[in-house]
Amino acid sequence: MTTARPLPGSRGRGAAPSASRLLLSARTRRALVAGVLSAATVTAGTVVVAGIAAAGTPPTGPGNIEVFPSRDMVAIEGYAAQAGQTATLTVTRGGQQIGTATGEVDETGFMEWNHEASPLPGGGFAGCFDGVTPDIRAGDQVAVRFDRSPLVDSMSVSSAAVTEVTASDPTPGTTNSVTISGTYGSDVSLDRFAVEVVNPEMRDAGAIGERAIGWSPNEAPAATQGHTVTGTAANGRFSVTFGNMSQEDQQMVFDGEKVALSWMADATVVEAQLGLTLAEHGLVGGGAPGCPAGPDGAEPPVSEHTVVWTSDTEATVTWAAAVPVAGAEAVDGYSVVAVDQTANGRGAHRQLGYEVGADATQVVLDGLAADALYEIRVRSVVDGELSAAFPLAGTTTTPDDGDTTAPVLTATPDFTTGTAAAPVRTSADRVLTLSADEGAIYYTLDGSAVTTEPGGNVPSATAKLYPAGTRIPVTGPTTVSVAVIDAAGNATHETGVVAPAAAQQAVPPTNVGVTGLRAGSVDVAWSPVPDATSYRVRVWLRKDAVRNASGAITAPATTTVQTQYDTVVPGASATVALPRSESGFRYVFRVQSRTPFASTYSEFSADTPVISAVVPGDDIGLVRARFDAGDDFQIDGTGSVAGATITVHRQNAAGTGPVLTPIPGYPTATVGALDELGVGAWDITMDPAPATNPGVIYLLSSNGDVEGPFTVEAR
Repeated sequence: MTTARPLPGSRGRGAAPSASRLLLSARTRRALVAGVLSAATVTAGTVVVAGIAAAGTPPTGPGNIEVFPSRDMVAIEGYAAQAGQTATLTVTRGGQQIGTATGEVDETGFMEWNHEASPLPGGGFAGCFDGVTPDIRAGDQVAVRFDRSPLVDSMSVSSAAVTEVTASDPTPGTTNSVTISGTYGSDVSLDRFAVEVVNPEMRDAGAIGERAIGWSPNEAPAATQGHTVTGTAANGRFSVTFGNMSQEDQQMVFDGEKVALSWMADATVVEAQLGLTLAEHGLVGGGAPGCPAGPDGAEPPVSEHTVVWTSDTEATVTWAAAVPVAGAEAVDGYSVVAVDQTANGRGAHRQLGYEVGADATQVVLDGLAADALYEIRVRSVVDGELSAAFPLAGTTTTPDDGDTTAPVLTATPDFTTGTAAAPVRTSADRVLTLSADEGAIYYTLDGSAVTTEPGGNVPSATAKLYPAGTRIPVTGPTTVSVAVIDAAGNATHETGVVAPAAAQQAVPPTNVGVTGLRAGSVDVAWSPVPDATSYRVRVWLRKDAVRNASGAITAPATTTVQTQYDTVVPGASATVALPRSESGFRYVFRVQSRTPFASTYSEFSADTPVISAVVPGDDIGLVRARFDAGDDFQIDGTGSVAGATITVHRQNAAGTGPVLTPIPGYPTATVGALDELGVGAWDITMDPAPATNPGVIYLLSSNGDVEGPFTVEAR
């Protein structure tokens, strides 16, 4: 991540907004096209696509989750129906929980974590994560639930991020610019993406007059003052330039908060970007003042341990592997010592023990004194630092004749007590859970013995300690050996074979929708099918009525012509590379699923209403259109396909798009060589200027893109 040098006289980065609600204010968003399966259209260069989110589950609205991954902050808003309730927030990565937090929803339905912590009576702070502040990253899942409501909302953190900010050398006049560049992954739909600069100083000083300025690849540029804005987004990279600014405005834009915004869905009844990620540039994550540190500052992890005394001088110590916080350093090993509780004459306590590697979960402490009293301590070791001592889950002594009651084991799914030849039990949810009314539980999954002797009460070297609530994955037929050993040395043994439930039958995917549309590719997503291991995506070319000059198709489909694309993907989304749509044609998408239930794919997903898209062949943009009466007329911009021809058109009488033919007498332009961001420049200069200013223009590329309307600047 790089940032250009500060401009001369830089005052530093602008103040961050006090809450996400401030950052999101004063933005006009496009209304959602009704219906998840609506066909895509292209009108006046603006792509309008309705569809499902590409990944995760967006909030249902009006409540919304907003994540600021650069500063590891999360805010919820719009949960007025849950006002006064306790919200529990969880952050997970790859199925592993990496952060939790709680807080009371205020009367407006708002709550935030890791932003401005509030001291609590008796110590601690509200508005923090518990124990450690997670390092929130792209792909993490963030969920919120409430103590008196069945509602659970969740979202997936987006991959879009600002990676570079540069500025032109300051010069007198209004020729100064700031360029913001970044990247995005396949999870991002450009139909739900924007770049913003937020600086309250811009509202009160200079010529811009707004606290926030921005750009979106699929919205026609709004009228601006004090600056111009152009941008491109293609092939996982974006670049936005705020130009034609004074030195003062350039400095304020450079100092402002640069944010890449992307969201999972548009709300249908409120103006909101559901499942919103706000990736701010140049901020440092970790705990806010008063909140726990991030993973880099996390303490070495702890687990729990048991002790089985096999004699007066020997004890077998077993522990569950300690799992570090996601993003923290891995465990290097374990320290296991027996501390003599009787001090010598100088007040020192003798200890005996071992240090073992990270894969060890058991050690035998030998050579202990028969007449000494010991406290056994197990700690994890991370980069030479010791954790806190593990809690003791249970101690077993030699058998006690006064207690002969064996513990009771409960397994889900259950398996019959006996040998490995016991009947196979099927795990419907593909996990095994264990519990007992007393004692410590040990298990093996590799067919090895769980105790040192058959029916014994000393765990074997391969036995694993089972922490309460653990879910053991069952991915295939697994021989499970379990022993529950209580404090008196009584042991209960069970062995059986557990297998996963048979996979469900493949069914046609539902909620298939176009989630992103750009030059050269289409993003398609659908609801996951239970147990699906792959999906087949097929694309047909469908004959339609001829498109009008603005790019819109005016009649329903009539004939399917031929297959254009056929591929297999592992997940419930795909990015399909397609050439631009020819006049009168559009692409139709259908998806099949496959599960281990059978070797064939399901029937195709429904095609009513038709899931289709019109694909432009390139992306073009306008940098400047300036008419200087009596001097010259300059138009310049960008394109994503070198060699494409750019023509200038007037607006049609209805104001809905360009006229069919270019403005007579106006020259054409050719997009030049592409730079490292995949962007080429073009320009049109008429000297002397035409007799009249065209006022409003459209730009058309020979590769199919239509952009506008643009208002010509008059000087």
